[in-house]
Amino acid sequence: MYERFAHEYAAHAEDSSYNALYDRPAVLGLAGDVAGLTVFDAACGPGLYARELLDRGARVAGCDVSPTFVDMATKRTGGRADLRVHDLSTPVDWMPDASADLVVLALALHYFDDRVALLKEFRRILAPGGAVVLSTEHPMAGWLRLGGSYFLEEPVEESLSPDRDWPIRAWRRPLTAICAEFRAAGFLIEELLEPRPVPEMAERYPEDHAKLERSPAFVAFRLVPSRS
Repeated sequence: MYERFAHEYAAHAEDSSYNALYDRPAVLGLAGDVAGLTVFDAACGPGLYARELLDRGARVAGCDVSPTFVDMATKRTGGRADLRVHDLSTPVDWMPDASADLVVLALALHYFDDRVALLKEFRRILAPGGAVVLSTEHPMAGWLRLGGSYFLEEPVEESLSPDRDWPIRAWRRPLTAICAEFRAAGFLIEELLEPRPVPEMAERYPEDHAKLERSPAFVAFRLVPSRS
């Protein structure tokens, strides 16, 4: 979906309020100390998370379905990460079982039709003691924007940004459904985070800061495999 506007989106995400000062701090905070860990950056986009993970001492592999994004991510990380063009609706067959200490999936879960299969594949590649850190649109944010019943589970076609022609297709789901999919894939929620904007946003993007202090746009999770 992003291929047509990949360069525009990458320039936006580098320093935007919702990406740079809201989601990335939340996701990287849940990732914790990654020094010495092998991290799989799923749907790596233009490499903004991969670069930060590498700078924090991780070994990084990852993929994205967009060739433009993978090229940008490879350049952004200086070739230090093993990044490949791959559709995550199919298995990441180059990643052996138990080969990643952490999987990161930032703002992409809602694009997949079979999210349980995707999460099961993440569980396959996780080493013992590993975790998945992911973020997605907060169900309440979708309901406030789209209306109708909060409990609807359906794909929605709209623009990623209201003032740009960035068409996407994403699922709206209530929080109950999101959590049920984690359980069906064999995960437990270790931590659930409704992010707060970082203080810098108040100075640089005061309107966005005020909005996000009233109502969350995203929700993030740290998942660990269940014992069963």
